[in-house]
Amino acid sequence: MRAVASKTGPVILLALAVVLLAQLVSSEPVRKKILDQLDVQEGEEVTTIYISLTSPVRYIRHFPYESGEELRIKISLFDVSRDNRQAFFSRETLVPFDDDDLPLDEVVYEGDIEDGPYLTLFFSSRVDFEVQQGTDSRSIVVSFSNAATAIAVQPSPHPDEK
Repeated sequence: MRAVASKTGPVILLALAVVLLAQLVSSEPVRKKILDQLDVQEGEEVTTIYISLTSPVRYIRHFPYESGEELRIKISLFDVSRDNRQAFFSRETLVPFDDDDLPLDEVVYEGDIEDGPYLTLFFSSRVDFEVQQGTDSRSIVVSFSNAATAIAVQPSPHPDEK
């Protein structure tokens, strides 16, 4: 009985090792990315959006300069890790949580276009904005006035009223 147990022990261990290896090989690889997270701080007068990246970033320029429904920010990335090099030349999106008061629809990293990479912000309405380098060297900061995004809705008079 002991001889049988000593032969089946290694076989069972080998079978378990093969099963575990098969699971590791077939598992989904970790997604490599450039965009890390999106933080929104809404104040009484100004909303500030912090766009964090996984690599150090430098703000180069943006267009349009003061306002619009779309904001394109030219950036330069440094020290992109070996794992994220493929993501450097790709496209990815961050979407803010549903907030009816926030005019930001999405932030898109565009590493797949000529003269890239760019961060592009899409707004649901025209906003007046300012763009600057984040103090942590891994973020871009976009601020806009809440008053500029508020739309005053005036009810139209009833056709019968004069």
